[in-house]
Parts: sequence; C-alpha cells; structure tokens
Amino acid sequence: MALIKGLRFFIALSVLCVIGVLITSYPGEVKFNWFDYSISLPIGLFLACLTVIFGLVASLYNLWKWLWNLPQNYLIYLQKKRIQKGNNLLIDGLSAIAAGQNQEAKEVIAIACELLPDNLLTQFIAAQASYMVGDEESATRQYMSMQKDRRTSFLGLRGLILQAKDREDHKLVQEYINKALAIRPDSPWLQGEYLLNTVLLAQKGIFPKTDKNKLTKYVSKVQWSRHLAMLSWLKLQNTPSLASNEKEKLHLKIFDLAPDWTENVQQLVEHYIRHQSFSKAQKLLIDSFKQHPHRTLGLLWDSVFHEMEPVDRYRAMEKLVASQEDHPESQFCLASSAMKAQLWGQAKEHLDNLLSHGYTRTGCNLMADLMELQHPAQFDLAREWWHRASQISSDYEWQCNSCHNHFDKWQLICSNCLTVDQIYWQETSSPQRHVKGDIETTRICQVV
Repeated sequence: MALIKGLRFFIALSVLCVIGVLITSYPGEVKFNWFDYSISLPIGLFLACLTVIFGLVASLYNLWKWLWNLPQNYLIYLQKKRIQKGNNLLIDGLSAIAAGQNQEAKEVIAIACELLPDNLLTQFIAAQASYMVGDEESATRQYMSMQKDRRTSFLGLRGLILQAKDREDHKLVQEYINKALAIRPDSPWLQGEYLLNTVLLAQKGIFPKTDKNKLTKYVSKVQWSRHLAMLSWLKLQNTPSLASNEKEKLHLKIFDLAPDWTENVQQLVEHYIRHQSFSKAQKLLIDSFKQHPHRTLGLLWDSVFHEMEPVDRYRAMEKLVASQEDHPESQFCLASSAMKAQLWGQAKEHLDNLLSHGYTRTGCNLMADLMELQHPAQFDLAREWWHRASQISSDYEWQCNSCHNHFDKWQLICSNCLTVDQIYWQETSSPQRHVKGDIETTRICQVV
C-alpha cells in the first residue's frame, strides 16, 4: 500500500515538473478583453490564478454542502448516540440477568426497547426478562410479536413453549411445538420436547398423531422405538376398555420395542397364566431372560410350574437361566429355587457364585437363611451372615438415574422427579439393618 502511494506521489510530482519546465521553456502571455479592459498575464501567473479560483469555488461548494446537510448529519449523530446508549443498556440488562436481578433487568431492557425499537435482540431479551420476573402477560405479548419476523419466530415459539410447560398446558405445548417443527425440524431440543410432551399427553389419555416422517429423520432408531413403547404402555394403562387380545398385542409390541421392561413381561405372563396359556408364558419368559435377566422373571417362571414338585421346579429353573447361567440374577434365581427344594449343596454353590460378583444385602441375607435352614443347631453361622448383611449398604433395587430415588417396582415416569424412562434395576447404596430372631427387621432411611 505504501509503495502504491509513493508511486502516485512520484507520478504527480513528475507531471508538475514537466508543466513547470514547459512554462519556463516556452514563456507566453494570455490576453483577454472584459468591459473595455485589456488584461495581459504571463502564462504562469494565469495558471496560478486559475488554480486559486478553482480552489475558492470548491471551498464555497463544500461549505454550502456542509450547511445543507447539517440537520441530517445532526440527526445521524443523535441516532448514533441513541444506539450507543441502547447497546450500553442492553449490556447492563444482560449483566442484571446474569446476576439474578430480574426486576432490574426488566426495567433496563424496557428503556433499551424504547431506544432500539427495531432491534430484534432487544425484543427477545425483553421477553426473557418479563418471563423471568413472572410477568406472563407481557412475556406472551412479546413472544407473540416476535413471530412476525421469520428470524425471531423460532425464539418466540420457544418462549411460548416454556410458558405453556410451566402452566402444564400440554395441549398448547403441542400446538407450539408443531409450529416450531415447521421452522427447525432438526433441533435436538425441539425433538426432545416433542417426544416428552407426547408422553405427558398420553399419560392423560390423549394420544396425538405422531408425524413419523418428520421425527424419524432426525431421531435415532433406538430413541424412536423407545418412544413408541412408552406410548403403547401408557395406552395400556389408560384404556381399561381394551379387549383381551388387544392388550396382548400391545404387550407384545412393547416387548419388541423395549424388552428390558420387566413390568410389561410380568403383566403379560400373568395374563397368559390366567388364560392357561402356559406354553406362551414359558416362551416369553425364556426370550425375556435371555435378553435381560431379572429375578422377577424367575418368580414368574416358578409360578408357571406351581403344580410341580420343588425339585422339578428347580430343574425347570435351570432351563430358564441356561442362556445366562453366569449372570448374578441367574444365580439368585437358582439359589432361591434350590433352597425351596432343600437342595442345600446346590443352593450353597449358587450363593457362592452370586457373592463372587460382590457382596450385597440380599445375597448375605439369603446365605444367612440357608445357614439357618441347613444348620438349625448352629445359629452362629446364620448370625455371622446377618451381621455381615447389616454392614453392607449395597443392593440391587429400582432406582431413578435422575433423582436417585428408590422404588419397590418399575415405573415409566418417576413419581419423584417426573423424568421419563429413567428407572433401572441397578446396584444402590441404601443402608439397611437386619436383625434376625424375635426382633423386627428395620430399614434405615438414607440421609443425603
């Protein structure tokens, strides 16, 4: 850049030098008559006067132009000051929101809106400030006005969705979500809200039609299958008028989509037992245990063969757990069944295998029961295991991964934190004390 400027200066200087040389080498005069006056000037002086005259004209033109544009320039100056002040207030409002001073933020942003009426960002922040201070009417009006511009329509719909969620108006939430999906169908947040809201509607017995093409394009296959399983489960729970065969179809559909839901398998097996369909119950239990072993399946299997002798039920239990023989839940089922059949050696072997995966309260309690049954005269053996169980806080229970609350049975929607599909059978650390004999068994509540 400096080289170009230098080159331009050199060319201009060269031109001036050439003109100067020409004037000095070829002197002459310029003569003209004006009002009977005859004027004669050397060519050099004439050119100098001509340059001065052009300079004065240009200066007068620029002065006139400046005076003509002075009002407009003053308005532009005021507008810049107004924008600068509005931007400063916008920053102050954001700082107030970050500091948790929502009322101050709302007041500051209100002034910023007056200074910057066409600023879309200011409108959004003003709506957020109104929402945060609980001014629902103002927030709704501002969110609605944001939908007039396609650039802020999604932000406005997002605010309206959050407001409707706070009021637990799930129908209105669904309406806003459908509008937002037309703008940003690939939004992960929006997809999650869609899936969650349809589940909450289904919990109330409302089953909106899901736009499969719109959802499955962006939601993973596993997540979509899980969602369909939830809707089918809630339909089962909220539609008591379903026929028996319809319930069976829904249970089987849920099993295909979410085979780890033991509660679904339990209800279907109980349905088969009531209708004397023992072969179907056996097949379902074997398929379910193969994918997700659980001790409840062992109890259901034992109830299918309730007319058999305890020893034969133990042999049947071996068939159930054959595909997952080394799993802790399999060892629990085999140990419990062996104890009922009074097969002390097999029960001891299975309990040793169970405890090899780690000591739990239930495992130690079972071993204590075995010692008490197998060696009734040697109560110290059982007492040792009861004492060990009292020192162990670990056990398998239904626990919510979100709030870590414990439950006696599986739930689709956590009754404590209302999260969906977060309760799993897992090892927990809820202390429990067991005292054997004439004294009651007491559970100690965990203090967090």
